[in-house]
Amino acid sequence: MQEQKNPSYFLNFGPHHPSTHGVLRLSLEMCGEEVISCEPEIGYLHRGVEKICENKKFLSIIPYVDRLDYLAPSIAEHAYIMALEKALDIEPTPRAEFIRVIFDELTRISSHIMGIGSATYDLGCLSLFLYGFEEREKIMDIFEFVTGCKMHLAYYVPGGVLYDLSDEAIEKINSFMDGLGFYLEAVKKLALNNRIFIKRNEGIGYISRDLALEGGISGVNLRASGIGYDVRSAEKYGAYKLINFSPIVLAEGDSYARNKLRFLEIEQSVSIIRDCLKELPEGEYCSLGYFTNLPEEGSLEEILHTEFFGVGLSVPKEIKIYISSESPRGEFGVHIITGTETRKPLRIHFKSPSFAHVQLLKRLIPGHSIPDVTTILGSIDFLMGDCDR
Repeated sequence: MQEQKNPSYFLNFGPHHPSTHGVLRLSLEMCGEEVISCEPEIGYLHRGVEKICENKKFLSIIPYVDRLDYLAPSIAEHAYIMALEKALDIEPTPRAEFIRVIFDELTRISSHIMGIGSATYDLGCLSLFLYGFEEREKIMDIFEFVTGCKMHLAYYVPGGVLYDLSDEAIEKINSFMDGLGFYLEAVKKLALNNRIFIKRNEGIGYISRDLALEGGISGVNLRASGIGYDVRSAEKYGAYKLINFSPIVLAEGDSYARNKLRFLEIEQSVSIIRDCLKELPEGEYCSLGYFTNLPEEGSLEEILHTEFFGVGLSVPKEIKIYISSESPRGEFGVHIITGTETRKPLRIHFKSPSFAHVQLLKRLIPGHSIPDVTTILGSIDFLMGDCDR
């Protein structure tokens, strides 16, 4: 019997590989250096966040939402809080709407910096990863100054935000944006205009327009394939309806286009923040007095105030709500279904953009070599904490 010349073999890529950006296992069928088939396997994290949230009061869920996409917690909060506001028929104050968008876009910059940094680090460039951490730390310092927390802020509440944006905080935000030029130039020099980075990314992991629609992906990965869908412009939630904004779209659909689009969106986020600061209205930062007015000690108002936080929000019975926001990874959606219990959700489900992106890997990776696998994973920019909920 003649021996097969090029027998295939299986290779486990992950779940503890530094380029999987979380606990993801890729079961690869290889023929030499070429990947024949790829089967992504999730389920190594087992967070169970949705079931945990179904046993929590509505306000107590906010910190859990923060920890889904831990690189963009504020934007996940925004979707959840908008769902609560819709259920309660509460309108946030105009000032709060602008503050939320400012924090959303600072979060987007922070996440895209990490996305570019990790994608270049996977290919052997440590410099941008380190430069990016310095810029992200400046953003976290702003968050800490305003909210007391660096990452998981639990800052958005029904009716607005917990703390106002002071003049000193605005000065810190402007100072950060004014100093971002060095990092942006470094991205151009070390990545976008670097012949090694270009050769490793151009034409790799191509997502056609049809495949993007078929795979149900969203965010940067969708817009880099020529489809201009962005929840911020499609739904015009928050202050996005009041500012000049339209999504950036590229047509190439490869790994280079996805990384380039993240860079362009950092620049766009800076522009959005500057517009918001220019148009920031005066007034209250929250329409619910429970979060802004501290009652006099020993008064009836104090008893009611204490009872509110002890008992929690009461949401109407038997309603179904879906609200989404545009995270750095795509459309983050919140489904809430209530039953006869008004203090807790009967069912809650989070639509994770990373889940669809990970499923697409079985279509993207075959036909490429092992070094290209790391390129594709970095360009997709998924998070397993967001995916394996």
